Amino acid sequence: MRDPPPGDEAATGRVGELAITALMLLPGALIVFMGFNAGGYFPTTQAVAALVLAQILLVRIMQARRPFEGLAPTTLVAVAALGLYALMTLASALWSHSTGRALIEFDRAWLYLLILLLFGSIRPGTQDLRWLIRGLVIGASVVCLAGLISRVLPEVWHTAPDVANERLSYPVTYWNALGLLAALGIVLAFHLTCTLTERRFARILAAAVVPLLTATLFFTFSRGAIAAGTIGLVVYILVGRPSGLLSGVLATAPATAVLILIAYHANLLDTVDPTTPAAVSQGHRVALVAGICAAVCAGLRASLAIGLDPRLRRIAGRALMSRRSRLAATASAVGAVLALALALGVPHSLQRDYHRFIAGASTQGSDLRQRLTDPSDNGRTELWEVALDGFSGSPLHGYGAGMYQTLWDRKRPKFAYTVNAHSLYLQAMAELGIPGIALLLILVAAVLIGLGVRARRSRRSRSIYGALLAACVVWVLAAGVDWDWEMPVVTLGFFAAAGAALGPRRGSGPGWMPGYNARMILGLLCLATLAAPALIIGSQSRLDDAEHALYAANCASASSAALSSIGWLDFRPEPYEILGFCDVKRGLPRQGVEAMKRAVHYDPGSWETYYALAIAQGASGIDPRPAAARALRMDPLEPLTKEEVREFRTSSASEWVTRAPTVRAAALSSSDLSIAAG
Repeated sequence: MRDPPPGDEAATGRVGELAITALMLLPGALIVFMGFNAGGYFPTTQAVAALVLAQILLVRIMQARRPFEGLAPTTLVAVAALGLYALMTLASALWSHSTGRALIEFDRAWLYLLILLLFGSIRPGTQDLRWLIRGLVIGASVVCLAGLISRVLPEVWHTAPDVANERLSYPVTYWNALGLLAALGIVLAFHLTCTLTERRFARILAAAVVPLLTATLFFTFSRGAIAAGTIGLVVYILVGRPSGLLSGVLATAPATAVLILIAYHANLLDTVDPTTPAAVSQGHRVALVAGICAAVCAGLRASLAIGLDPRLRRIAGRALMSRRSRLAATASAVGAVLALALALGVPHSLQRDYHRFIAGASTQGSDLRQRLTDPSDNGRTELWEVALDGFSGSPLHGYGAGMYQTLWDRKRPKFAYTVNAHSLYLQAMAELGIPGIALLLILVAAVLIGLGVRARRSRRSRSIYGALLAACVVWVLAAGVDWDWEMPVVTLGFFAAAGAALGPRRGSGPGWMPGYNARMILGLLCLATLAAPALIIGSQSRLDDAEHALYAANCASASSAALSSIGWLDFRPEPYEILGFCDVKRGLPRQGVEAMKRAVHYDPGSWETYYALAIAQGASGIDPRPAAARALRMDPLEPLTKEEVREFRTSSASEWVTRAPTVRAAALSSSDLSIAAG
């Protein structure tokens, strides 16, 4: 592409800077979008985000003079690792024989790759990184504040109670994900209020949201998010060494502690029904205190910005002690902490809590506040053992993307529904084997080491890189004990921060400027990436319609929508399953058998497809016992498979036909089928 005329260079530069600033606010906007759409868990939401990002990347490729000027070696390592991970996710359909599962998992990994590549292609300045952090804080605050209002002012923001309403999960729908989002917001907001180079208005507002985010985190009762957030704050203080740390602590810590104390004693807000008159009264008190504490934090921060910050700014550049003295002081502090820990018996307490964690025995009663000091694993070790068992059975390539659920169904020690291993790393081992976990660890190491090096080398921007490193550490730790990978609302910020912060800074080099042919090739490749999310949106939207129609006993609409879903993607088992159930209902069991066989073909690792096939075979007078027995072997603890084997135990074809409607009715009255998710 030709360079712009000299007279237009200034205007072009200003437009480019505005575009970069707007782009830096995009992750925060996506957090809001994901937050109010179940955290981005479902395929349609992920596909929509992928479409938007792919189009932005396409515009950048075609319009920017140097569209990939920010791709530094560290960024390229992260991009390559994530790209290979995404491709392996898709390729795993070759051995899992479940293309539908692999495609959904691939689309999520592709979404993260687009974020990493888009933000990694930019060469941002320090001000751009500030806008990125501000946007992330705003996005997290909007989502968390909505959740907090729904708890303390239910008449203002009404939500329908769910099965675990005692733990705050709205609007993300999963309490641990909301807790992690709040923890990330706390770390980044604390950075904003402690950074003297940040605008005064931003320092004041950031101080005001810290207690609100902390209250949201408290009401999720997410121990993992609380622990990860605490570690993140420590990492930020040690690495970022913000010059306004004293001002930030003085402005936020006292009022936040008061708010948490009041929230802790509002015991009726952590019950199944937090909308009783007494609970609403407690909520109003918490809301009043929250508003006062936010105002106090803002007022204190404004006062300190005038009185204390100028003094801190004057001494910020002074070296109060030599490098050797700092090392000696650090060693002394570490020694003192270790001595105190030994004196207080901390090692013995940790050993006792570790054994209680492994044993899984919970001391939690009806009071959820006890959960905060309960070391039990909440069933996670059982999930992890199944993942490790799956890895040992197929260490070279795993069982395939999205197949952990089938492993759990076969080997679970007790009846409990789960889809994920509650650990990104162990699930990657079970599903993608050694290559998958290796690529994942390379990705994480590239991000953390790259940010750590940036924070060490960049004195002027050390606080910014320290904050981004701390936030990434929070996510990396939390992802090890939960299914945050499946929740883009808490994960997209990790990849946006990694991409933007790992590359070279503005003005450090020319960057690569591709020619016309290279742009066209890259543009066509980017256009090709639109296919998968577009097909998923079309397929999933019609599948959702089919599921709702099936459970509304409207088989005409269900069949039509299922066929439309198949027209978009013909290798997903769920539409065929819906067709089969409707064919049985309409007195066309032979057609139902053919539809169910297609479902089995496209997901042979699932007990559900064999279970559904047995229903159609029974309705047709075909022996359903082999399919039912296989479903039972694949999920021996599932009540539906046990009941089906009992119902079809007779050898009479007429009995099979008679009992098939009963089994079908039991299937559609259960929530254990995948088609019930819609």
